Amino acid sequence: MGCKSKQAEISVAVRAYLSAGESRPPAQCQLDVAHVAAAAGVSRTSIYKYGLVEEIRAAAQRQRERAGKLAGNNAGDRQRETIQRLRQELKQSEERNRLLLVQLNLTEANAARLGVDPEELYQPLVKPIRSVSRQGKAR
Repeated sequence: MGCKSKQAEISVAVRAYLSAGESRPPAQCQLDVAHVAAAAGVSRTSIYKYGLVEEIRAAAQRQRERAGKLAGNNAGDRQRETIQRLRQELKQSEERNRLLLVQLNLTEANAARLGVDPEELYQPLVKPIRSVSRQGKAR
């Protein structure tokens, strides 16, 4: 009678760990005899003795299938996130360009108001004369 209750306790502990482990990725929760035995606090021989190896293998298979489905969805999620990020960057760039155009129009309008030809704003700067050294000149 004591052996049956021990078997039941071990089976319940192993099944509880398996049900919790199936929903987590394999990297977080490995479902093999050694890890399940350590997590359930029983010896590996008890798992073999009570025939729980097949349940562990089945749970590990379901965990891998679930992880594969999630990985497939993650690729789609990454693509959607990339598209969303690129759209956001495009909106920011368009807004930045709009603000620069507003600033440029304001500059040209102010130049015309002050009597400066707006076309002269686009003339390149004259390079400074570097033929004479200005070093050491007293001020």
